[in-house]
Amino acid sequence: MLKFEHNMEKIPFIEIMAKNNYDLGYQVGSLLKNQIRKRLSSNKKIYLTLGKTSFDELEEIAMRFLPETIKNFQPLIEEVEGISDGAKIKFSELMVLICEEELLEFKIHKCTSVAIKNEKSVLLGHNEDWLKEYRRNGLYVLKCKINNISFLSLNYIGTLAGSSCGLNSFGFCFTGNSLSSEKLKYGIPKNFQMRAILTSRSVKEAVGVDLFESSISSNIIYTSKDSEILDVEDFFNHDNFFRGKNFLIHTNHPLIKKEQNKENTEKESIIRYEQIEKILKKKKNLDYNILKKILRSHGTGICGHDNKKHSNFGVTIASVIMNPKEKWMDVAWTNPCRNEYVRFEL
Repeated sequence: MLKFEHNMEKIPFIEIMAKNNYDLGYQVGSLLKNQIRKRLSSNKKIYLTLGKTSFDELEEIAMRFLPETIKNFQPLIEEVEGISDGAKIKFSELMVLICEEELLEFKIHKCTSVAIKNEKSVLLGHNEDWLKEYRRNGLYVLKCKINNISFLSLNYIGTLAGSSCGLNSFGFCFTGNSLSSEKLKYGIPKNFQMRAILTSRSVKEAVGVDLFESSISSNIIYTSKDSEILDVEDFFNHDNFFRGKNFLIHTNHPLIKKEQNKENTEKESIIRYEQIEKILKKKKNLDYNILKKILRSHGTGICGHDNKKHSNFGVTIASVIMNPKEKWMDVAWTNPCRNEYVRFEL
């Protein structure tokens, strides 16, 4: 089975069955060859505006993440090799795309994640915020079966599956948020960890992957078919765990006040968090429509636009709502206030 849908009005969608990790990567690379090449060409120009480091130097630095990654996730290195061969793009160039958060400082406000629970189910919502240049050639949806595991994921073009969020046939889903930090280690790049989480067989196994020697600080919210809501803030020297009874929110700052400082906590991140908290605390019945309303809300940049009113915020390039019990993912391409959610089922 191999399916590829793409037009300017819909987010690209790929459906494949893969024999192994290399085959998965090769099929994705072949199908998205033009989009990956376009993304790479655009990013080379973007990166020049963010620092003095040349792209050749970024390639050299990105390859320093390989030893730790090969040691722990060799099959995923093979997956990147498959993308490289399928798209006919150098492996080291793809490593730059995969590791761009590790390599460069993007001074934009980023994603918002919200998990809610009611009597019937648990839902996980996420607005993916990034550079405006990614609005129409930044993301795609992948439905895949590999090694007796099926998954649905929202992914950045030119990187690994699960680089934004995903759900799998074992009945859990997750979303990732950046945590501001000036620190960097040559550990496991965030996108490799999220790809490994995507095909984990339980939340417990996924959290174990999350706690590997990471390259940067990050945050992941998990929800399961058993209505579990778990949030993990992964820092270099420790990790924070939070469980949500009725809801859980995460933007881009540590949730514990004593850990917040001017380096890791932007005021706008707290404002986004508090706006959502205020809405949820007022509602007795937390449902799909409430979550959609939150993800479409403005004023604090939850739904980010490229205009003067929201000039300080990242641009929302997609919005997602997932149900791990019923195994579906609703995706609105670009701003959810302007576009309807389209359902993809596992």
